[in-house]
Amino acid sequence: MAGKRYYWLKLQVGFFQELIIKQLRTLPDGDSIVLLYLKLLLKAINTEGIIYYQNILPTLDEEIALDTGEKPALVRLTISALLEYHAAIILENQSLQLLYLEDMVGSETDSAVRVRNHRANQKLLKENEQLLLQCNTEVTEGNLIDFSCNTEKENSEKEETNYREKGEGEAEEIPTYFTDPVLNSMFLSYMEYRKECGKEVKGNAIDYCIEKLETLSQNPKEQVAIIKQTIQNGWTDFFPLKVQKKKEKGKLVSLWMEHEKEQNVGGVFGE
Repeated sequence: MAGKRYYWLKLQVGFFQELIIKQLRTLPDGDSIVLLYLKLLLKAINTEGIIYYQNILPTLDEEIALDTGEKPALVRLTISALLEYHAAIILENQSLQLLYLEDMVGSETDSAVRVRNHRANQKLLKENEQLLLQCNTEVTEGNLIDFSCNTEKENSEKEETNYREKGEGEAEEIPTYFTDPVLNSMFLSYMEYRKECGKEVKGNAIDYCIEKLETLSQNPKEQVAIIKQTIQNGWTDFFPLKVQKKKEKGKLVSLWMEHEKEQNVGGVFGE
């Protein structure tokens, strides 16, 4: 029983520098034509470069359009261009043969795949054996030198040594953007919220956010409320407090009522 054979398309480094590809790209919808050409090359790998006309639809163009999901007009333009530049020919049964595919196909049998994988595994085993030998204890001039194979342990020990040398603690230093601790904590929560939303604040954007917040209010309590309002409403920028707008509207209503009351009282006394 013959083994399976695997195929793939090989593109040269200068594929897009070839004259035929450059010429195809100069045509209307040139990039779409090149993309469809690659689709046709992949489709014809297992059929020796031939895209067979199956007589299901009236023309080969329509069958290719249905199979690839491309528009029939683009398919017709692509086939015409390939025929004109001698990259394809139409066979007697109305099938399409791509002439350059033979030099672009790579293949190997499943047995070759198994041999390649076996060799890769053997190479890996040899490398592991060498690593184990290097990790064994060596005696040189009466001195015992131990080699540790646990790189994670070595790295962690080096990091701890560096921390001790630099005098750094285990906890990360918390950034300070505001002197008020409550406001600073809320601003950090806002930055974490932006990060979770996929719109992380970095660099100069942080200064912009602080400037915008201070423009809206200089009161730490109100600034905290503004940040809470932003997070609760799912916003990304800061806006004036809605409460402030309601208070201003309430003041206007109160002034209007007092004005009306004064007019009514004045009218009664006037009588």
